Amino acid sequence: MNVNVGSLIRRERQKQELSLRELARRVGVSASMLSQVETDRTRPSVSTIYAIATELGLSIDALLSESDGTVDVSPADHSDADADADRQSATALAVTGLASQLVRPEDRRKLELESGVTWELLSDLLPHLVDFMYVSYEPGGRSSSSGKLMRHSGTEFAYLLRGKLKIQVGFDEYVLQPGDALAFDSTEPHLLVNEGSEPAEGIWFVLGRRLAPESHAVRVPLRGEHAASVLRRSGRHLPGS
Repeated sequence: MNVNVGSLIRRERQKQELSLRELARRVGVSASMLSQVETDRTRPSVSTIYAIATELGLSIDALLSESDGTVDVSPADHSDADADADRQSATALAVTGLASQLVRPEDRRKLELESGVTWELLSDLLPHLVDFMYVSYEPGGRSSSSGKLMRHSGTEFAYLLRGKLKIQVGFDEYVLQPGDALAFDSTEPHLLVNEGSEPAEGIWFVLGRRLAPESHAVRVPLRGEHAASVLRRSGRHLPGS
């Protein structure tokens, strides 16, 4: 099912008492462009929707599920102590993932972005913590229509199922083919482009998108592992695990 994020963006902006012009300035787009996004008259690019979500403190899960991703527990017929206990239990459930969730293909929430890019939400079990999506790039589709590299907090993990997808991370370029997996630090400027003649489809997992870059834990290399390693195959290079 398609999701129209414009009304959610407008509602959250107004809740935070931000003017249209102020949010547009922070995101780096014109007020006219943001107005068209809020009224669903135009589709934002991947870079724009990430920028909007970051400024408003929204997870991608929240955008795709049309909710704010918060835990709501009614205190009716409960004492204050019971209400506090309920809130703690509900929060623990949401944070630790003690529940399970099945999402059928026909039940996926879909967000169609600019330049032939589509996100389908595979789960919103852990809102604000991870973004778990089925991602499609039509031929010519790219994460930024202007070709500008974007950056945001978090770490991205991608597994390509179909087609080819070029991903630029900093000064490095990777061309993913079916079966290839790529992981990279999202704080590095990056751009995704489908230069092929068929759609590129894959599974995307973004961890810690809402954490500040400086809060990332430093990964300690395993014994015998270099700080950065590259696997070379058929003229392409992919990062090692």
